[in-house]
Amino acid sequence: MTPSVVDQPTGELYNSGMAFTLNLKPEVEQRLKELAEAEHRSMHKTVEVAVQAYLDRHDRDEWTRQAARRVRERNAEFYEMLGDR
Repeated sequence: MTPSVVDQPTGELYNSGMAFTLNLKPEVEQRLKELAEAEHRSMHKTVEVAVQAYLDRHDRDEWTRQAARRVRERNAEFYEMLGDR
């Protein structure tokens, strides 16, 4: 798994990524603001942490799918025998 961007020193973050505008529904923005305040982070940093968590979860999900596929392929004959019972 790639190292988390969130773990980089703050100075490196501002020089290493893209900037864009994020338009949120007012209720989502309010929840984001409340969460950021509760976690003593900026809204920007809170969104960055959430995106990194989403990407990490996607990587784990893909790894799990690949592992399950390998197990199915490796044990195909056994599963076929179980299905005949």
